[in-house]
Amino acid sequence: MKALTFENYGKSPEIAITHVPIPAIKPDELLVEVHAAGLNPIDNIITTGVFKSVVKLQLPATMGSDLAGVVIQVGSAVTRFKAGDAVFASLFELG
Repeated sequence: MKALTFENYGKSPEIAITHVPIPAIKPDELLVEVHAAGLNPIDNIITTGVFKSVVKLQLPATMGSDLAGVVIQVGSAVTRFKAGDAVFASLFELG
């Protein structure tokens, strides 16, 4: 799958659209095919490294926390959603 990632912290982080593996979902998670995603000012601030002690990321890290898309897989403990549902989310964690 494609993801917007950054490789390093700083004033000029290396930001690129990269191919990353499709993640395995946990029992209480959804896998969403993202149709639209947004970047917020906090995304840019995080790439500077100002919040490294608070927001622990393994680099390269995926950017973005707001999305809209369609559920393509649900974890075994998920009961509220099913594959094919349209969803949107604003997540605290990036990616």
